[in-house]
Amino acid sequence: MHIRPCTQHDLEALRSHWPTPGKVHEAHYAQQADGRVTYLVAWRGDDPLGSGVVQWSGCTGPNAQETFPEAVEINHLQVRSDYRGQGVGSRLINAAEELVRQAGRHQVGVGVAEDNPDAERLYVRLGYCKTGVFDVTEYDWVTGEGRRQHEVERDQLLLKVVGDATDT
Repeated sequence: MHIRPCTQHDLEALRSHWPTPGKVHEAHYAQQADGRVTYLVAWRGDDPLGSGVVQWSGCTGPNAQETFPEAVEINHLQVRSDYRGQGVGSRLINAAEELVRQAGRHQVGVGVAEDNPDAERLYVRLGYCKTGVFDVTEYDWVTGEGRRQHEVERDQLLLKVVGDATDT
């Protein structure tokens, strides 16, 4: 498995091997091209296994942003169903944390929906700690049938310190 930032060339492979409604790959890549995020993709050969976004501007929730203004957020972590349980998500998180370390940043946050205990267990196993900071997130997404869906979720920020936080 190889994990690297998405390139323009990768978009075609992502569209053909991992089609997503709503042009998700293109949207993440556009944000990366603007310098706002790094869109990481895990590959096995030409087959994309999963992806995640490093949000350099910080946490997306206002409560999390106010409480941890120096944190970088990892979000939009997705692993294709055929590859779940094989360490892809953990490897994507590790790669994102390494980017954060290399950038000289030390706090990494992830928002976890209250109704997603599996994700919470994964993050806690990887060293993330509950903060007690919650935000309500509203977003729209497009189903595989092309219908727009509106979601409201309550997310808790989990936080991890990476690298040597004393060098700042």
